[in-house]
Amino acid sequence: MTAAPSSRVRKCQKKAEREIVSLGCTDKSGSMTMRTTMLWGLLLLALSGGCAAVVGSGGAGSEGGSETGSGPVTSTPVPLDRGRPDRRTLGPLRFLGGLDVAGGGRVGGLSGLWVDPAGDRFVAIGDTGLVVDGRLGSDPDGGLAGLSEIRARPLTVEEGTSNRKRRTDAEDLTRLPDGGWLVSLERDHRILRYTGGDRGPEGIPVPIPRPPGMESTPENGGLEALTRLPDGRLLTIEEGEDDGHRERRAWITRAGLAADGAGDGMPRVEADWQPFTYRVAPRYRPTSVAPLPDGGVLVLERRVSLLGGWSSRLVRVAARQLTAGAVVDGEELGRLEAPLINDNFEGIATRPGPAGQTLVYLISDNNFSPLQRTYLLLFALDGPPS
Repeated sequence: MTAAPSSRVRKCQKKAEREIVSLGCTDKSGSMTMRTTMLWGLLLLALSGGCAAVVGSGGAGSEGGSETGSGPVTSTPVPLDRGRPDRRTLGPLRFLGGLDVAGGGRVGGLSGLWVDPAGDRFVAIGDTGLVVDGRLGSDPDGGLAGLSEIRARPLTVEEGTSNRKRRTDAEDLTRLPDGGWLVSLERDHRILRYTGGDRGPEGIPVPIPRPPGMESTPENGGLEALTRLPDGRLLTIEEGEDDGHRERRAWITRAGLAADGAGDGMPRVEADWQPFTYRVAPRYRPTSVAPLPDGGVLVLERRVSLLGGWSSRLVRVAARQLTAGAVVDGEELGRLEAPLINDNFEGIATRPGPAGQTLVYLISDNNFSPLQRTYLLLFALDGPPS
């Protein structure tokens, strides 16, 4: 059913706001500049075009080296702080490099990320139904140096390849011990299991039981974050509405599933998901989650506003907090916001580092907009949770 004009306009207004704030068009006091005001007016004029004039559309490209269907994929080094390019720290995190990835209009909109334990390859999924994989390059000091062998293709769903965003709005992914994958999708809220795919989710998936109570989940606020913990439990967090409330619904599968039935740790019924509450910072929403070796997790949160622009929070949650019925307030490690590099960071991945640290990767969703970027960042996190 076609959305009512008022609903469409509201959605487009949110898109327009995201475009403006990514420009950073404010003066030193944080006030809106005349340039911003003019841009706001121009973007509102574009609303009658159904947002097409504001945000470009995306899709999957063809395979072949680092080429997609509309040109080569390039990666350019970027600093953590353009004003202080020698800056290397964000709280306890050490910056090990960043890349500005340009995908020829095809590789973008990326919202979920996985990196293999050796740090050689990555897989990313997008909310336009895109799977991108490639090789990660490192410098002699272990920093992020570049990308190669990039390939992009459509994500298959239960009916195969689909052009309906409602069916392919993928938000996060996690790898399973048997080589398969889990992918969380919103709009048509579900979690899909793929039995294989060395370069990311492949083949026809099957849905696993989703958490209970999702009938009330907002269409564009579903299971944004999904991961598998070292003990085999699954964890997912609902994005929810942009309503200012700090409490977000979250679920974790019950302990012992790995020893039940097929022994694969998968939920068999909705009741295998046990609820808890995750508390975001005011006006932030969760976008992704990744495991830590001690059983805890890192949660990525995002906020956007007309005056403040993009802001992302990295939050550490201890293993002892991840229990059914808990109300979880994590430890903030740092924020990516002006003057630091910032954009719509939606994906996080972790892997063990060579010296016992945890390596943390972040990726941003550019919404296929010329006013946003696809950034891939790498940090090192030392020491156990406090």
